[in-house]
Formats: sequence, C-alpha cells, structure tokens
Amino acid sequence: MFCIYDLDGTVICSNHRKATLPNGDLDLEHWIENNLPEKIAEDSLLPLIEWMRLDWRTNNIVLVCTARVLGDADYSFFMENDIPFHEIMSRPMGCNMADAQLKEIQLRLYAQGLGISWQQFCQESTVYDDNQSVIKHLRSIGMLVSDAVKFNRSMAA
Repeated sequence: MFCIYDLDGTVICSNHRKATLPNGDLDLEHWIENNLPEKIAEDSLLPLIEWMRLDWRTNNIVLVCTARVLGDADYSFFMENDIPFHEIMSRPMGCNMADAQLKEIQLRLYAQGLGISWQQFCQESTVYDDNQSVIKHLRSIGMLVSDAVKFNRSMAA
C-alpha cells in the first residue's frame, strides 16, 4: 500500500509562514520569503502525523508529495520530529506549476519508475492532502484522496 502525505496543512502546521492564492495553491513568492530556518523551527505537528507513523510501522510505503521547495532546515525538522518517509517528492527550485498538476506529474513519474500502471498505482494508494484543488484534481484522475483538514479535525476531537 502506498500512503502519500502532503506536508503543510496535512502533517505539519506552518500557518505562521504560509499564504495561499485564491484557488488554494501555495503563494510561492510569500513561501520563499518565509522559508527561513528559524521559521521552519517554529512549525508544529498536526494529529495526522500519528497516522503517518502508523503507516510506517505497519510496513506501508510512506511517500511525501509536497508542493514546497525543500532545504536542509526542512530535512532537519523532519528528523528532529520523527517524520517518516521512504521517498519524498518536492517542488523543483524555480518551478511555478500549480500544485495539483505538479503532484500529478510527480506521482505519475513515481509509478512509472516502479514499472506499474497508473491504474494499479491508484488502486494501491491513498493520498492525504489539505488543498481542495489538489483533492479535486487527484480524485478526478482516479486516486483515493482523504481530506487532511477533516481528518485532523476528527483526530483532534
């Protein structure tokens, strides 16, 4: 089973350094300006992190598929906060593609690299994401997607 997690708004709360565009996509310019080690250190974990850790412990393949550009401070945060993953797909520096399209391409390339069809990959995957445009798009191309905002709310209750 492939368990695919977004980061911000899904397993990590980074609201203090995040802004979104009207369509729900990340405001990349604002993000880059606030993607500083001291601000990353202020991030916190959301309840869904426990589900991600459970997926890891039960030998599911845990993937991170994020629209953020990652740096050393991000990887340090992942290690310090026990954020497990087998592989991470992130935004390439300079890429301004919409989040939903970026994630589709990343996931299709991952499946292709494994030598499995898109249909099989979708049947064996669950995605957790907070971005409504990503959720809608990935569902429209056959993926099972759980709304991380609702999931986190139910786990916090």
